[in-house]
Amino acid sequence: MTKFEKLFILFLAFLGIKDLGLGGSLLFNLNWLLEKANMSYSADVEVLASFFGICALILSTLCVLAIYWCMRGQKEGIVLGKFIGWWMVVASVVVYLKIDRFDYSIIDFSSGILILIPGYLLKNKG
Repeated sequence: MTKFEKLFILFLAFLGIKDLGLGGSLLFNLNWLLEKANMSYSADVEVLASFFGICALILSTLCVLAIYWCMRGQKEGIVLGKFIGWWMVVASVVVYLKIDRFDYSIIDFSSGILILIPGYLLKNKG
C-alpha cells in the first residue's frame, strides 16, 4: 500500500467519523446543536435536520464502503472516494452560497480537497 493510498484512506476515515458524529447529533441531540449555531427550534428545522442527519449517516457509510474496497485493492474504492471528495467540494460551495457561512463551508471544502489530492495522485488505480 502506497503512502497516497494510506492518506486517501485516512482522510476518508476522518470524513466518515465526522459525518457519523454529525448525523447522530442531528438525529439525537438537535437542541444542543441549535444552541451552538445560535439558531432557534421549529418543526421545519427538525424536519430539515432529520433529513440532513440521515444524509450524513449515508455519506459515512459510503466512506466505509470506499475504505473497504481500497483495502481489498479494488479500484472502485478510489472512484467512490473521488466521487465523495468532489461532492464535498460542491456541497461546500452550496453551503456558502445558500447560508453565507464560510466557517461551515470550509470544513466540507477542506475535507473534499484532502480526499481528492491523494486520490488523484494514485497512479493506475482509479
